[in-house]
Amino acid sequence: MGQNKQVQKYSPLYEQSSIILASSQNEKLVEIEKEKRLALIDAWEENEKAKAQTKAYKEICSIESWENNTKTALELDLKKMEESLEVEKTEYSKKFKKKIPEIEKIAEAKREKIEKQKEQESIKVEKISEKLIATPNAYPPNTKTCGCF
Repeated sequence: MGQNKQVQKYSPLYEQSSIILASSQNEKLVEIEKEKRLALIDAWEENEKAKAQTKAYKEICSIESWENNTKTALELDLKKMEESLEVEKTEYSKKFKKKIPEIEKIAEAKREKIEKQKEQESIKVEKISEKLIATPNAYPPNTKTCGCF
């Protein structure tokens, strides 16, 4: 007679095989849970990295915006200063152009005064010269300035 290879439900072999089956299923479940957990961790990690990149991008954009605004404001200030300096330059130029004729007038008056003084000196020298010519012994004077000659 042949032996029945089927294990009966209530035999100790059946319990062992069901335990082995259960443990292999548990291992598969544990493996699946582990993979699921790792997948969730990877997803979380990617999400956090994306958040960090987005935050950094926003901050960089904010800094670039501030930089551009500040540069623009400085350039506007510089243009205002340049315009102001140009206006001042024009005003000073007008003042100097107005002063040039005054300076020329003053210089001409001083020249005329010097010319009059020169003419008066010339007339004075001519008069003295005429006196000297009229009196023959007046020039060169006979008075000795030094006692030894």
